[in-house]
Amino acid sequence: MRQYSLSLPSTALLQMSVLSLFLLLPGCATTDPRFPLDYAAGMELTYQLETAREALPAYRRMGEDFEQRGQYGEAAFAYNIAVSSAGALGRPQDALVLSQKAVEMGERSGSAGHLAVALCRLGGTYSGIGLTDKAIGAFERCAEAARQAGDSWQVAGSHTGLSYIYRKLGSREKALEHGRTGAELLHNLLTIKTFEWSRSPQGRSVLRNLERAYAATLIQGVGWSHIHLGQWPQAQDAFQKALAIGERIQVAHLATEARAGLGVTALRQKDLPGAVTHLEGALRSSPRPGMIVTIQTNLGRAYWGLGRLPEAEDALRQAVARIEDVRSLLQSEELRESFFEDKIGIYEGLLLVLLQQGKVAEAFDVSERARARAFLDLLGNRVLLSRGRSQALIAEEQALRQRIHALRSLPEDSPALRQELDLARAAYQAFLQRVRQTDREQASLMTVEPLRLAQVQALLPEGSVLLEYFVTGQGKTILWTVDRQSVAVTSIPIGRRGVAQQVQAFRDLIAARDRQADLERTAHALYARFVQPGLKDRQPRELLLVPHDALHYLPFQALMSGSNRYLLQDVPLYYYTSASLMQFTRAKAQAGPSSFFALGNPDFHNITLSLRYAQREALGINALFPGSTLATGPAATKTAVRDALANHNILHFATHADFDEADPLGSALLLAGPPGSENRLEVQEVFGLDLHASLVVLSACDTGLGKLSRADELTGMLRAFIYAGTPSVITTLWQVNDRAAYELMQEFYQHLKAERNKAEALRQAQLAIMQKYPQPYYWAAYQLTGEPR
Repeated sequence: MRQYSLSLPSTALLQMSVLSLFLLLPGCATTDPRFPLDYAAGMELTYQLETAREALPAYRRMGEDFEQRGQYGEAAFAYNIAVSSAGALGRPQDALVLSQKAVEMGERSGSAGHLAVALCRLGGTYSGIGLTDKAIGAFERCAEAARQAGDSWQVAGSHTGLSYIYRKLGSREKALEHGRTGAELLHNLLTIKTFEWSRSPQGRSVLRNLERAYAATLIQGVGWSHIHLGQWPQAQDAFQKALAIGERIQVAHLATEARAGLGVTALRQKDLPGAVTHLEGALRSSPRPGMIVTIQTNLGRAYWGLGRLPEAEDALRQAVARIEDVRSLLQSEELRESFFEDKIGIYEGLLLVLLQQGKVAEAFDVSERARARAFLDLLGNRVLLSRGRSQALIAEEQALRQRIHALRSLPEDSPALRQELDLARAAYQAFLQRVRQTDREQASLMTVEPLRLAQVQALLPEGSVLLEYFVTGQGKTILWTVDRQSVAVTSIPIGRRGVAQQVQAFRDLIAARDRQADLERTAHALYARFVQPGLKDRQPRELLLVPHDALHYLPFQALMSGSNRYLLQDVPLYYYTSASLMQFTRAKAQAGPSSFFALGNPDFHNITLSLRYAQREALGINALFPGSTLATGPAATKTAVRDALANHNILHFATHADFDEADPLGSALLLAGPPGSENRLEVQEVFGLDLHASLVVLSACDTGLGKLSRADELTGMLRAFIYAGTPSVITTLWQVNDRAAYELMQEFYQHLKAERNKAEALRQAQLAIMQKYPQPYYWAAYQLTGEPR
């Protein structure tokens, strides 16, 4: 017979002087008396990293024991304490899984009190990884359940959580309102209950947790809301109060967060020495892993402002390393993308600090690291598994990363710990080396391994020039000009908002087709701004473009380098989404005889969607290349596509595309049949294919578009086909004209048959269509991404 002590955090129970319940659980699995099922004691264990590390598996096992025995309220209780331990250790994936289990147990228990606590934990977990909509829903449900339970403590917690979310969404006044409401509820509860609860040891423990909650609300709900409203004295007052509480009740992470808030307040007021003092103090007080990113980022900015560039670089590098440590532990691509979404500014800061020190090559490496990270994470999870790669390999990598992260999270610094951490790192590097020997692309999907500048230069064809862009939120766009022997960098005085506005304005002029003078004037201006600074007087043999942010949507080929002369007329050009992808597209390049598959004008069971010139496209390819496989009308099915993928190395799709901005992985090429899953070849399916194609042509509308996040990871058909195995993809940037598309593709394949390389064949086709249809709308939508030959 084993005994657990269960103390519920419900205000209603406390008011009845029921501070603990004792449950006798015969035959229950082994437990450790150091980890009682007592809310106050359990939360105490999460205050220190070393005890949180032990508490996490203990309370998880306890939750599983209770769940198996059908004691769902107790299971929810144990899982909730495990959630707090996971959060303290900076393990968001564990926190999410445990939060969801706690909510499930709370629902099954029928107890509004248990459910309220679990929902608040879940809301906090969601908000920490950037899933704001889900967090709002969880906090609102928490408040409702807490009111049913008469638990003002959890009502306050929901307000604190909503304050954080609305601040992230830019609703600053609403954020402050929620923060003040939460703080007021907790302050009132303290005023009422301090005398009563201070008379017993267990009451004092509960009181300490309440003070902790109040201090946390002062920090997150009040202090940070005032910062975002530019109300510095009020922010400072809230942080000072929280600091005093944290020091008095000896909760180090509260004191750390309060000091960090004071540091940011000073930084926003341009008090850089004061900011450094507070932030360095926060670092010395053993911050939790999740706080280190915030502290190091702001410390780096303070050092930067003081001109202490090496220290700024070091702080920002540490922030980046922490981001990638935490993010590598997130197993869902949705979590990884959302977590990273607001962290790109840290990479921006590091890049600019490096440039200010003249470290051009290192800044280029950071650019590649930032732009590659989100996409590699996406592929490394859902896509990796869909291609049938070894799940055991993924599990091994995850376990090694978690081991390193757990060791780095420990606050002490001893020779034994350092040796253990070195051994863990060595084991991880040995694992990566083993994977690299068999599949370098697989290794790149497990860790951040972008190419360095020298490696990119070695891959560039002789006489070619690469222009790589990085658009910042600080009023400038960085442009690297790279060839095999040299690199130069230019700062273009236009930032994210201005770039987006100018790109959209140019696209609107192209679509209008009746304002040629305005279009040409804008095309000249955009060339002068974005291309001329990189090329200067050079005339490269070919031009490689690596856009960033909204520049992905800019048809560079339609920019004008001179009077009545487009860039396309000067030089062959092609694109990469990241220079690091060259290593993989180069490896996928295939030689040998061409075998064509052409799909055109599927039967959509809707006459208004018919594309008669798309059918002629497919028929024209069949005429040019006898023996090619043709699929048109009712025959252009998903089954036909699946059969063709394994047997042909040039794949042509002349059909409609459905671009879903909200869910880019659900975007699709439309195939024959009534609406439904069988008439859609979705991006997420393409990622899972194993292609052996040397070229995929997507002669459809908007196939080059995708979700453009702050992390610059444009997820769409383009990247799906590259990952699936083709080194070269032709896509379109807008809804193309049916007849012009047919004529352009006819020209393209004639030049390809004449043994021109892919980039030059596309260029010659566009030049030919330009003679017949001069407006860029008809020919500039097409672009080649990947290998030009």
